[in-house]
Amino acid sequence: MPAITPDGATDGNRRGFLMRSLPVGIGLSAGCVYVATAARDIVVGDSGEFLSAAATLGVAHPSGYPLLVLLGHAFSWLPIGPVAFRINLVAVVCGAATVGLIFSLARRLGVGLLPAAIAAFLLAFNPLFWEWSLAVEAFPLNNALAAALMYCLVRWESEPRRTGFLVTAALCGGLGVANHLTIIFLIPFVLVVMWRRRGYVGARALVACVAAIALGLVPYLYIPWAASRHPFVNWGSIASATDLLRHFLRSDYGTGRLVAEGAASGSPLERLGDFAASFTILEGALTVLGAIEAYRHRRWFFWACALSFSLAGPAFVAYANIDVSNPPLLWALRRFFLLPHIIVAPLAAMGALSLINIIASRVSGERRRAESAVAIGAFALIVIVIAQNYASIDQRRNHVARDFAEDVLATLQPNTVLLALGDEVVFPVTYVQAVEKQRPDVTLVMLGLFRSFGWYISQLRVRDPALTIPFDRYDPGNPAATLRALVDANPTRQFALVGAPTDASLTNSYWLFHTGLVDQVEPMSKDIGLAVAAEENNRLLRIYRLPDAARIRRNTFEVGILAKYANAPAAMGDQFALAHLDQQAEAWYRRALGVDPEAVEARNALARLGTKTSR
Repeated sequence: MPAITPDGATDGNRRGFLMRSLPVGIGLSAGCVYVATAARDIVVGDSGEFLSAAATLGVAHPSGYPLLVLLGHAFSWLPIGPVAFRINLVAVVCGAATVGLIFSLARRLGVGLLPAAIAAFLLAFNPLFWEWSLAVEAFPLNNALAAALMYCLVRWESEPRRTGFLVTAALCGGLGVANHLTIIFLIPFVLVVMWRRRGYVGARALVACVAAIALGLVPYLYIPWAASRHPFVNWGSIASATDLLRHFLRSDYGTGRLVAEGAASGSPLERLGDFAASFTILEGALTVLGAIEAYRHRRWFFWACALSFSLAGPAFVAYANIDVSNPPLLWALRRFFLLPHIIVAPLAAMGALSLINIIASRVSGERRRAESAVAIGAFALIVIVIAQNYASIDQRRNHVARDFAEDVLATLQPNTVLLALGDEVVFPVTYVQAVEKQRPDVTLVMLGLFRSFGWYISQLRVRDPALTIPFDRYDPGNPAATLRALVDANPTRQFALVGAPTDASLTNSYWLFHTGLVDQVEPMSKDIGLAVAAEENNRLLRIYRLPDAARIRRNTFEVGILAKYANAPAAMGDQFALAHLDQQAEAWYRRALGVDPEAVEARNALARLGTKTSR
């Protein structure tokens, strides 16, 4: 009989409460670091779009991510910090919840507190997992739902008469599909567990599971409702069941593709190498040990993990049509490495237990010393990883995307039509316009959508009735449906371009006046002298909040933003060089290198000037 403590509680009750609290405590420990380093603002990537969609109840790109948008909108009501920070907390909470669930899952597999904690913290502070737990994205929520699904299945496997765990796993699967389609890679895990306990899977349980999956898909009903409100972010203008199905299947991209058709795909071996490198040395070693341990003692769990990991990891990575020789594209691909990490995280716990057993067996009767040695070694390595990566991962003071968006808008004349290409441009500008209502006089035209989808042209007509679009479908091969046709149809509007034009139709009738971060579209008849251009670019460079090149994450789309800032003075250097004013050209090129010391074109231009002078 347990001893009675002075306050009337039993030691057993206190221990039970402590055991139940440990997953929460471990998740909160990771969550505190995530909160400290979380983005307070817009960051590059899809985050800007999700922020805008969540804040304004819009429709995100396929497959829509309705669960994330609704959850983000709920977080936007929190009475703390700016709106962007509140919505980014979705990623923080999901990251912390995933860590706690992995600890609980490992414990359910019979792993002790110490190995389970090691595995949880290895995942928590893996640089990849940590980085993607700091700003709103579909992947942190996908991680949490995947971990919850696996946990429920493991609980059901050990207590198969408790059908509620199986039904809850089905609900997690449905909610997962309402967030990110890659959760289907857990189907092999589900099938292995259900086959193992097939004697407990009756018709009633199957019906309940189907109902739970259907319930999890209910958030998709949000999309047609949201589209009917004509929000700023309204991908697809969904108005029918067919539209919704196409959106769900990502038909606009090409179902099963990650990037546009025709884009370079690179080497599968390079992608697999980058995937392997996403595991820390300790995480990888313990995972291998754990796989051996699981094969020997919990073979069903080994096969469940191995099959789902193989599908979500190596098979998907080899198939993914992304060229990882481009660092920002590799950065985008690495988000898909997260699910395989979740799948094998419990194996790392089993690996830590195996390592303890190996050490203890070699030092007879010294299990406590073995546990202490493994704990000290593992947590020391985790602390080293945290220290090495904290500064580069920390997003607390990252305002690069916001500053860029506001600087672009500050460059534009009243009532300008901004033709923008590239996520690093479009999403930050969308956020400050849609959510913060900055520069409502500026009409943003997302060229990526404009050139591909007729529905987007219809949206633009509703958003800006004063903008004349003389065609229903953009066609660079048809002179009546090009950028020039658009500009010609609006002679009283100023047009500006950020990014490369999508066709060459402007060439003979218009020229691009490099004005800071944008290119103003000017008629050939308009002449702007070098002195005037230099004065205007000087003015803009003085008011711009130039990013610190040393703090730019060059493996992300931030490098594109930095390049655009550096291009502002470099373009003026080109103009002076064409006028054979080498001294002024050199000064502008050096200003470009002052913005970005790695600006290759400016450096090459300086070298050419040096060669010319030496002659």
